[in-house]
Amino acid sequence: MIASILMALDYLHSRMIIHRDIKPENIVFDKQGIIYSHSGYAYVTDLGIAKHLRPNNDEDTSGTPGYMAPEVMFHHCHRYEVDYYALGVIIY
Repeated sequence: MIASILMALDYLHSRMIIHRDIKPENIVFDKQGIIYSHSGYAYVTDLGIAKHLRPNNDEDTSGTPGYMAPEVMFHHCHRYEVDYYALGVIIY
């Protein structure tokens, strides 16, 4: 599951897109993952608040507070790492 999410984030980040709302509600599984609960693929959904990376994005604060990286919450410039922070919260 985590590898699938990392691949999705890698794809988005290669196109200079920050998802900014990685959370369990925005992860869906294919049919195999639901049936067997250990196989299949996870997909990242809901790109509603995703943004292209900009140098001055300190005013862009969107996401779910429980998964939001501190730099987003405190209105600091942020990059792709905020998506990995949210994924770390999910893993924890």
